[in-house]
Amino acid sequence: MEYIIIIAIGLAILAIVTNKAAKQTIFGKINKYRLRDKFQPLPEVDSGEITRTSADVFTVWEEPNVAETPTLHIGESGERYSTLTGVSWLDNETFIVNHRSGLKMAIFDLKDPSMPVWTGELDYPTDDIAAKRIDATTWEVCVSGCWSAVYGRYQIRRSATDMHAYEARLLETLAHAQRDFCHGVDYDDENLCYSIHTGKRPRVTIGVKTYKLPFPWGVRDMCFDRKRNRHILVAVSANPKKTAYGNVVTSLWTLSKGATKWECLSCFNNFHSDALDVCGDHIWLPDQLNDHLVAVDAETGKAVKRYSGDSLSFPHGLGISPDGMIAVTNYGTSSVTIVDAARLLDR
Repeated sequence: MEYIIIIAIGLAILAIVTNKAAKQTIFGKINKYRLRDKFQPLPEVDSGEITRTSADVFTVWEEPNVAETPTLHIGESGERYSTLTGVSWLDNETFIVNHRSGLKMAIFDLKDPSMPVWTGELDYPTDDIAAKRIDATTWEVCVSGCWSAVYGRYQIRRSATDMHAYEARLLETLAHAQRDFCHGVDYDDENLCYSIHTGKRPRVTIGVKTYKLPFPWGVRDMCFDRKRNRHILVAVSANPKKTAYGNVVTSLWTLSKGATKWECLSCFNNFHSDALDVCGDHIWLPDQLNDHLVAVDAETGKAVKRYSGDSLSFPHGLGISPDGMIAVTNYGTSSVTIVDAARLLDR
Protein backbone atom coordinates (compact mmCIF):
# COMPACT_ATOMS: atom_id res chain seq x y z
CA MET A 1 0.00 0.00 0.00
CA GLU A 2 2.84 2.38 0.89
CA TYR A 3 4.49 1.70 -2.47
CA ILE A 4 1.25 2.58 -4.28
CA ILE A 5 0.98 5.87 -2.38
CA ILE A 6 4.61 6.74 -3.13
CA ILE A 7 4.13 5.98 -6.84
CA ALA A 8 0.94 8.08 -6.97
CA ILE A 9 2.68 11.03 -5.32
CA GLY A 10 5.61 10.71 -7.71
CA LEU A 11 3.34 10.70 -10.75
CA ALA A 12 1.49 13.77 -9.47
CA ILE A 13 4.75 15.67 -8.96
CA LEU A 14 5.94 14.64 -12.44
CA ALA A 15 2.72 15.92 -14.01
CA ILE A 16 3.05 19.30 -12.27
CA VAL A 17 6.70 19.69 -13.28
CA THR A 18 5.99 18.63 -16.88
CA ASN A 19 3.10 21.07 -17.20
CA LYS A 20 5.17 23.92 -15.75
CA ALA A 21 8.08 23.10 -18.05
CA ALA A 22 5.80 23.06 -21.08
CA LYS A 23 4.48 26.53 -20.25
CA GLN A 24 7.98 27.85 -19.66
CA THR A 25 9.08 26.38 -22.99
CA ILE A 26 6.24 28.01 -24.93
CA PHE A 27 6.60 31.45 -23.40
CA GLY A 28 10.38 31.12 -23.35
CA LYS A 29 10.28 30.59 -27.10
CA ILE A 30 8.02 33.63 -27.49
CA ASN A 31 10.57 35.75 -25.63
CA LYS A 32 13.41 34.16 -27.58
CA TYR A 33 12.01 35.61 -30.78
CA ARG A 34 12.06 39.05 -29.15
CA LEU A 35 8.33 39.49 -29.03
CA ARG A 36 8.15 40.72 -25.46
CA ASP A 37 7.68 44.31 -26.64
CA LYS A 38 4.84 43.21 -28.93
CA PHE A 39 2.48 42.37 -26.06
CA GLN A 40 -0.43 44.79 -25.88
CA PRO A 41 -2.95 45.20 -23.04
CA LEU A 42 -6.58 44.49 -23.76
CA PRO A 43 -9.21 47.12 -22.89
CA GLU A 44 -10.25 46.72 -19.26
CA VAL A 45 -13.87 47.74 -19.83
CA ASP A 46 -16.35 47.20 -22.64
CA SER A 47 -17.01 49.94 -25.16
CA GLY A 48 -20.55 48.63 -25.38
CA GLU A 49 -22.75 45.56 -25.57
CA ILE A 50 -23.88 43.68 -28.65
CA THR A 51 -27.07 42.01 -27.52
CA ARG A 52 -29.42 39.82 -29.51
CA THR A 53 -31.83 42.74 -29.76
CA SER A 54 -29.31 45.53 -30.42
CA ALA A 55 -27.40 43.69 -33.16
CA ASP A 56 -28.39 44.53 -36.71
CA VAL A 57 -29.01 40.81 -37.21
CA PHE A 58 -29.03 37.83 -34.86
CA THR A 59 -30.11 34.55 -36.43
CA VAL A 60 -29.85 30.90 -35.37
CA TRP A 61 -29.23 28.01 -37.76
CA GLU A 62 -29.30 24.54 -36.21
CA GLU A 63 -28.45 21.25 -37.91
CA PRO A 64 -28.09 17.72 -36.47
CA ASN A 65 -24.63 16.30 -35.83
CA VAL A 66 -24.45 14.34 -39.07
CA ALA A 67 -20.65 14.07 -38.89
CA GLU A 68 -20.84 12.69 -35.33
CA THR A 69 -18.05 14.97 -34.16
CA PRO A 70 -17.24 14.88 -30.42
CA THR A 71 -18.63 17.54 -28.12
CA LEU A 72 -16.68 20.44 -26.67
CA HIS A 73 -17.55 22.25 -23.45
CA ILE A 74 -18.15 25.86 -24.46
CA GLY A 75 -18.71 28.46 -21.74
CA GLU A 76 -22.29 28.79 -20.60
CA SER A 77 -23.52 26.77 -23.57
CA GLY A 78 -22.30 23.56 -21.92
CA GLU A 79 -21.48 20.56 -24.07
CA ARG A 80 -21.83 21.38 -27.76
CA TYR A 81 -20.91 19.59 -30.94
CA SER A 82 -19.36 21.69 -33.73
CA THR A 83 -21.81 24.20 -35.17
CA LEU A 84 -21.31 27.36 -37.24
CA THR A 85 -17.62 28.00 -37.78
CA GLY A 86 -17.00 30.19 -40.85
CA VAL A 87 -18.68 33.11 -42.64
CA SER A 88 -18.03 35.09 -45.82
CA TRP A 89 -19.99 37.75 -47.71
CA LEU A 90 -21.14 37.21 -51.30
CA ASP A 91 -22.14 40.87 -51.58
CA ASN A 92 -23.58 43.57 -49.32
CA GLU A 93 -26.90 41.74 -48.99
CA THR A 94 -26.02 38.03 -48.79
CA PHE A 95 -23.56 35.95 -46.80
CA ILE A 96 -22.60 32.27 -46.67
CA VAL A 97 -21.79 30.20 -43.57
CA ASN A 98 -20.72 26.60 -42.97
CA HIS A 99 -21.98 24.17 -40.32
CA ARG A 100 -19.11 21.84 -39.44
CA SER A 101 -20.97 18.91 -37.86
CA GLY A 102 -24.07 19.38 -40.01
CA LEU A 103 -21.99 18.95 -43.20
CA LYS A 104 -23.70 21.89 -44.87
CA MET A 105 -23.20 25.44 -46.10
CA ALA A 106 -26.00 27.98 -46.31
CA ILE A 107 -26.70 31.37 -47.89
CA PHE A 108 -28.63 34.03 -45.96
CA ASP A 109 -30.23 37.23 -47.25
CA LEU A 110 -30.34 40.35 -45.04
CA LYS A 111 -33.86 41.08 -46.24
CA ASP A 112 -35.04 38.07 -44.21
CA PRO A 113 -32.15 36.47 -42.29
CA SER A 114 -34.37 34.28 -40.10
CA MET A 115 -33.61 31.20 -42.21
CA PRO A 116 -31.32 30.24 -45.12
CA VAL A 117 -32.48 30.96 -48.65
CA TRP A 118 -30.30 28.06 -49.87
CA THR A 119 -28.35 25.16 -48.36
CA GLY A 120 -25.78 22.86 -49.93
CA GLU A 121 -24.34 19.52 -48.83
CA LEU A 122 -20.67 19.09 -47.89
CA ASP A 123 -18.79 15.78 -47.87
CA TYR A 124 -16.80 16.29 -44.68
CA PRO A 125 -16.51 18.55 -41.60
CA THR A 126 -15.29 22.05 -42.47
CA ASP A 127 -13.88 24.95 -40.46
CA ASP A 128 -13.68 28.11 -42.57
CA ILE A 129 -15.36 29.42 -45.70
CA ALA A 130 -14.38 32.11 -48.22
CA ALA A 131 -16.07 33.56 -51.31
CA LYS A 132 -14.65 35.21 -54.43
CA ARG A 133 -16.99 36.97 -56.84
CA ILE A 134 -16.66 35.95 -60.51
CA ASP A 135 -19.49 38.02 -62.00
CA ALA A 136 -22.89 39.42 -61.01
CA THR A 137 -24.41 35.99 -60.38
CA THR A 138 -21.41 33.67 -59.87
CA TRP A 139 -18.99 33.05 -56.99
CA GLU A 140 -16.18 30.66 -56.24
CA VAL A 141 -16.51 29.39 -52.67
CA CYS A 142 -13.78 27.56 -50.78
CA VAL A 143 -14.24 25.59 -47.55
CA SER A 144 -11.33 24.31 -45.44
CA GLY A 145 -11.45 20.55 -45.03
CA CYS A 146 -10.22 20.08 -41.44
CA TRP A 147 -8.76 16.54 -41.25
CA SER A 148 -10.38 15.27 -44.47
CA ALA A 149 -8.88 17.58 -47.11
CA VAL A 150 -7.00 20.84 -47.52
CA TYR A 151 -10.08 22.44 -49.06
CA GLY A 152 -12.98 22.02 -51.43
CA ARG A 153 -13.71 24.65 -54.11
CA TYR A 154 -17.22 25.17 -55.45
CA GLN A 155 -18.84 27.33 -58.08
CA ILE A 156 -22.11 28.80 -56.81
CA ARG A 157 -24.44 30.44 -59.31
CA ARG A 158 -27.55 32.50 -58.60
CA SER A 159 -30.51 32.37 -60.96
CA ALA A 160 -30.94 35.44 -63.14
CA THR A 161 -34.71 35.29 -62.62
CA ASP A 162 -34.99 34.17 -58.98
CA MET A 163 -32.75 35.98 -56.46
CA HIS A 164 -33.22 33.12 -53.96
CA ALA A 165 -32.38 30.24 -56.31
CA TYR A 166 -28.78 28.98 -56.24
CA GLU A 167 -26.95 25.94 -57.53
CA ALA A 168 -23.49 24.65 -56.58
CA ARG A 169 -20.93 22.63 -58.53
CA LEU A 170 -17.78 21.07 -57.06
CA LEU A 171 -14.65 22.33 -58.83
CA GLU A 172 -11.87 20.66 -56.85
CA THR A 173 -11.08 18.78 -53.67
CA LEU A 174 -7.42 19.21 -52.72
CA ALA A 175 -6.25 16.19 -50.73
CA HIS A 176 -3.81 16.32 -47.82
CA ALA A 177 -0.31 15.15 -48.70
CA GLN A 178 0.00 13.87 -45.12
CA ARG A 179 -2.12 13.66 -41.99
CA ASP A 180 -2.98 17.29 -41.37
CA PHE A 181 -5.65 19.81 -40.42
CA CYS A 182 -6.61 22.79 -42.59
CA HIS A 183 -8.16 25.52 -40.47
CA GLY A 184 -8.44 28.76 -42.45
CA VAL A 185 -9.03 29.71 -46.09
CA ASP A 186 -9.35 33.05 -47.83
CA TYR A 187 -8.87 34.80 -51.17
CA ASP A 188 -6.53 37.76 -51.49
CA ASP A 189 -6.22 40.18 -54.42
CA GLU A 190 -4.51 37.51 -56.56
CA ASN A 191 -4.47 34.00 -55.13
CA LEU A 192 -6.19 31.50 -52.90
CA CYS A 193 -4.86 31.56 -49.34
CA TYR A 194 -5.10 28.66 -46.94
CA SER A 195 -3.42 27.83 -43.67
CA ILE A 196 -2.75 24.62 -41.77
CA HIS A 197 -1.99 24.87 -38.09
CA THR A 198 -1.35 21.28 -37.03
CA GLY A 199 0.35 18.22 -38.40
CA LYS A 200 3.97 17.40 -39.06
CA ARG A 201 4.70 20.68 -40.84
CA PRO A 202 2.53 23.64 -39.70
CA ARG A 203 2.54 26.24 -42.44
CA VAL A 204 0.81 29.02 -44.37
CA THR A 205 0.38 28.79 -48.14
CA ILE A 206 -0.50 31.74 -50.38
CA GLY A 207 -0.95 30.54 -53.93
CA VAL A 208 2.18 28.47 -54.55
CA LYS A 209 4.35 30.07 -51.84
CA THR A 210 4.64 28.44 -48.43
CA TYR A 211 5.66 30.15 -45.18
CA LYS A 212 6.25 29.01 -41.61
CA LEU A 213 5.98 30.99 -38.39
CA PRO A 214 8.41 30.35 -35.53
CA PHE A 215 7.38 27.91 -32.80
CA PRO A 216 4.94 27.90 -31.01
CA TRP A 217 2.64 29.85 -33.31
CA GLY A 218 -0.17 27.99 -35.07
CA VAL A 219 -1.97 29.97 -37.77
CA ARG A 220 -5.77 30.08 -37.57
CA ASP A 221 -6.88 32.55 -40.26
CA MET A 222 -5.66 35.10 -42.78
CA CYS A 223 -7.01 38.14 -44.64
CA PHE A 224 -5.72 40.71 -47.11
CA ASP A 225 -5.44 44.38 -46.11
CA ARG A 226 -5.99 46.23 -49.38
CA LYS A 227 -5.46 49.67 -47.88
CA ARG A 228 -1.91 48.74 -46.78
CA ASN A 229 -1.26 46.14 -49.50
CA ARG A 230 -0.37 43.34 -47.10
CA HIS A 231 -1.53 40.01 -45.74
CA ILE A 232 -2.49 39.73 -42.06
CA LEU A 233 -2.78 36.49 -40.15
CA VAL A 234 -3.81 35.53 -36.65
CA ALA A 235 -2.00 32.77 -34.75
CA VAL A 236 -2.24 31.20 -31.30
CA SER A 237 0.44 29.79 -29.02
CA ALA A 238 -1.30 26.47 -28.34
CA ASN A 239 -3.93 24.19 -29.83
CA PRO A 240 -6.52 23.88 -27.06
CA LYS A 241 -8.49 20.69 -26.50
CA LYS A 242 -11.71 20.18 -24.56
CA THR A 243 -11.85 23.01 -21.98
CA ALA A 244 -8.17 23.99 -22.08
CA TYR A 245 -8.62 27.47 -23.52
CA GLY A 246 -6.72 29.36 -20.82
CA ASN A 247 -3.06 30.39 -20.86
CA VAL A 248 -3.14 31.04 -24.62
CA VAL A 249 -1.53 33.96 -26.45
CA THR A 250 -2.96 35.30 -29.71
CA SER A 251 -0.65 37.15 -32.12
CA LEU A 252 -1.07 39.17 -35.33
CA TRP A 253 1.47 39.00 -38.16
CA THR A 254 1.83 40.97 -41.41
CA LEU A 255 3.46 40.27 -44.77
CA SER A 256 3.79 43.29 -47.07
CA LYS A 257 3.61 42.76 -50.83
CA GLY A 258 7.05 41.78 -52.09
CA ALA A 259 8.33 40.84 -48.62
CA THR A 260 9.48 37.32 -47.72
CA LYS A 261 9.30 37.50 -43.92
CA TRP A 262 6.28 37.79 -41.66
CA GLU A 263 6.54 40.53 -39.02
CA CYS A 264 4.77 40.33 -35.66
CA LEU A 265 2.39 43.27 -35.18
CA SER A 266 1.13 42.51 -31.66
CA CYS A 267 0.40 39.82 -29.06
CA PHE A 268 -2.48 39.48 -26.58
CA ASN A 269 -2.32 37.32 -23.47
CA ASN A 270 -5.22 35.15 -22.29
CA PHE A 271 -6.94 35.58 -25.65
CA HIS A 272 -7.96 32.97 -28.23
CA SER A 273 -8.98 34.01 -31.74
CA ASP A 274 -9.61 31.75 -34.72
CA ALA A 275 -10.53 34.46 -37.24
CA LEU A 276 -9.88 38.03 -38.34
CA ASP A 277 -10.78 40.58 -40.98
CA VAL A 278 -9.82 44.18 -41.65
CA CYS A 279 -12.06 47.18 -42.28
CA GLY A 280 -10.46 50.57 -42.89
CA ASP A 281 -8.06 51.30 -40.04
CA HIS A 282 -9.08 48.42 -37.76
CA ILE A 283 -8.50 44.68 -37.54
CA TRP A 284 -11.44 42.85 -35.96
CA LEU A 285 -10.95 39.73 -33.84
CA PRO A 286 -13.43 37.43 -32.06
CA ASP A 287 -12.19 36.21 -28.65
CA GLN A 288 -13.55 32.73 -27.92
CA LEU A 289 -12.07 32.63 -24.45
CA ASN A 290 -13.89 35.70 -23.13
CA ASP A 291 -16.85 36.01 -25.56
CA HIS A 292 -15.62 39.37 -26.86
CA LEU A 293 -15.31 41.17 -30.17
CA VAL A 294 -12.14 43.29 -30.26
CA ALA A 295 -11.06 46.13 -32.56
CA VAL A 296 -7.29 46.52 -33.09
CA ASP A 297 -5.60 49.58 -34.60
CA ALA A 298 -4.22 48.32 -37.92
CA GLU A 299 -1.13 50.55 -37.72
CA THR A 300 -0.04 50.16 -34.10
CA GLY A 301 -1.50 46.74 -33.25
CA LYS A 302 -3.07 48.18 -30.11
CA ALA A 303 -6.46 46.84 -29.00
CA VAL A 304 -8.66 49.95 -28.85
CA LYS A 305 -12.22 48.65 -28.36
CA ARG A 306 -13.84 45.64 -26.71
CA TYR A 307 -17.47 44.53 -26.95
CA SER A 308 -19.47 41.83 -25.18
CA GLY A 309 -23.13 40.85 -24.97
CA ASP A 310 -25.46 37.86 -25.14
CA SER A 311 -25.21 37.73 -28.94
CA LEU A 312 -21.58 36.57 -28.63
CA SER A 313 -21.15 32.97 -27.49
CA PHE A 314 -17.78 31.37 -28.27
CA PRO A 315 -17.42 33.59 -31.37
CA HIS A 316 -15.47 31.55 -33.91
CA GLY A 317 -15.68 32.95 -37.46
CA LEU A 318 -15.71 36.53 -38.73
CA GLY A 319 -16.19 38.24 -42.08
CA ILE A 320 -16.78 41.87 -43.09
CA SER A 321 -18.94 42.94 -46.03
CA PRO A 322 -17.76 45.52 -48.62
CA ASP A 323 -19.84 48.20 -46.88
CA GLY A 324 -18.52 47.41 -43.38
CA MET A 325 -21.00 44.99 -41.80
CA ILE A 326 -19.29 42.55 -39.41
CA ALA A 327 -20.67 39.00 -39.36
CA VAL A 328 -19.63 36.71 -36.49
CA THR A 329 -20.46 33.01 -36.24
CA ASN A 330 -21.10 31.78 -32.70
CA TYR A 331 -20.03 28.20 -32.06
CA GLY A 332 -21.80 28.23 -28.68
CA THR A 333 -25.30 29.08 -29.91
CA SER A 334 -25.10 28.00 -33.59
CA SER A 335 -25.87 31.58 -34.57
CA VAL A 336 -24.71 34.56 -36.62
CA THR A 337 -24.39 38.09 -35.20
CA ILE A 338 -24.17 41.03 -37.61
CA VAL A 339 -23.34 44.60 -36.60
CA ASP A 340 -22.18 47.77 -38.35
CA ALA A 341 -18.44 48.37 -37.76
CA ALA A 342 -18.71 52.17 -38.00
CA ARG A 343 -21.58 52.24 -35.51
CA LEU A 344 -19.57 50.14 -33.06
CA LEU A 345 -16.54 52.43 -33.25
CA ASP A 346 -18.73 55.47 -32.48
CA ARG A 347 -19.61 54.06 -29.07
